[in-house]
Amino acid sequence: MNQIERLENRIIKIAPRSFKSDIQNAIAYGKTIYKNRTRYNGDPMILHTLSLAIELEKLHLDTITILASILHEVEIDEETEKYIKAHFGDTVLYIIRETKRIKDITKAQDTDPEIIIKYILNSSSDLRPIILKIVDTLQDIHTIKNIPEEDKKDTLNRALNIYSTLAEYLHFTEIKREIDEYAFKELLPLEYQSISQKLEEMGINENLYRKYVNKLKQNTESITPKPRIEGRIKSKYSIYKKLKKYEKEWINPKLDSLNDLLAFRLIVKNVESCYKAVEKLMDSSDLNYDKFSDYISNPKKNGYMAMHFTLVFPEINNREIEIQVLTEEMHHTNTYGSASHIAYKASQSRYANPSNEYSWVKDINDRLEDCKNQSTREKDIPLKVDIFQEDIFVLTPKMKIIPLQKGDTVLDFAYKLHTAIGNSASSAKVNGQPKSLAHILQTGDVVEIKTDKNKQCQKEKALNFSNSERTKSKIKKFLTRSLKK
Repeated sequence: MNQIERLENRIIKIAPRSFKSDIQNAIAYGKTIYKNRTRYNGDPMILHTLSLAIELEKLHLDTITILASILHEVEIDEETEKYIKAHFGDTVLYIIRETKRIKDITKAQDTDPEIIIKYILNSSSDLRPIILKIVDTLQDIHTIKNIPEEDKKDTLNRALNIYSTLAEYLHFTEIKREIDEYAFKELLPLEYQSISQKLEEMGINENLYRKYVNKLKQNTESITPKPRIEGRIKSKYSIYKKLKKYEKEWINPKLDSLNDLLAFRLIVKNVESCYKAVEKLMDSSDLNYDKFSDYISNPKKNGYMAMHFTLVFPEINNREIEIQVLTEEMHHTNTYGSASHIAYKASQSRYANPSNEYSWVKDINDRLEDCKNQSTREKDIPLKVDIFQEDIFVLTPKMKIIPLQKGDTVLDFAYKLHTAIGNSASSAKVNGQPKSLAHILQTGDVVEIKTDKNKQCQKEKALNFSNSERTKSKIKKFLTRSLKK
């Protein structure tokens, strides 16, 4: 049995019984359509798409997504479009098309990765193509050595700066971590190796991690119900991001300056148990009171609650480890609610007020859980959610993404590009069609501004079709200047 047959058998084995024939048909078509196509390393293309399908099945995605993953590398022409629609349905074709669109978006020129990420999330009516492309990227990273040198750096940068963050936004924590580690290792081998070596010298490994877990269990075993303990060794890429401002040579990176190389979370039933857990740890460790923060008695402005501190277990070693103690309810708010790390990143404010603006974080988690529970019974489970809906994202003809506010017009867009362009703008084409400066733009519009070199500023009536206060301010400023001349 060859590798393709082994993967095929594995997919069919774990597929829902009701949908095995659909998957078999997709595999058969994939073998035909990919017959003469190979990956960079010479492997048949079908090997890649079957491997991707297995990874998505492990995430309990619905059968429609699995079918799309098997066929996502097809070249869409009139014939293949008709075949896919007829045999697998419109949604499979939609996911394939969207996956290709997302791939193209990530190559947007001169655009900040965070804007690309927000545009992808804002312009996607279904999360399944995004998930497919995230896992596809992880597979690319695993085979990065086979990618041509001229493409390698761009692939790694997109993985680290776009797909890793998308994975984080969708709460695929382990996938994000794996993308980060593999891409970091290939993109910055010196930094990766120096951090790895330092961690080894310091004895920070899985064995030490397990010792701490056992110690925490032992010291809190009298609390009922017993705390749930989560933890991690800080990833090498996270260490790099924290130290890169200070390290120059990377010969002997100063990892000792970080308190959170090992971090643990104790999740308990109620607030009373939080304080009991802290008391137990005080009795059995050297707790650093200077680094003790009680965000349960004094929650952060965004609703974040937990106790934070560092401590040392001398019988293990003299290294400080970071501890959080909180209830299940607090953990849920900190993970999915207004106090989530994703909401903090998206708002870019540690001190934001509680808000429902990022309720989509919880919506995503709930929908993924529903998919997990229903995927054996339901063939097609859309993952629809509204993300960053207060923003719109418009493209230049060179595919640079420009973020705007809802209600912004062509003229707002022109001024966002450059004040001189706004002042001299006379008309525009939107998606190839002539439009006035008053035309209200939507996400995904491609806008080409026509300028008049003799035009020095907009007339006063332009204030009536300007949405942005920034635009209005600029128009007024140059109107005043022109009147003084």
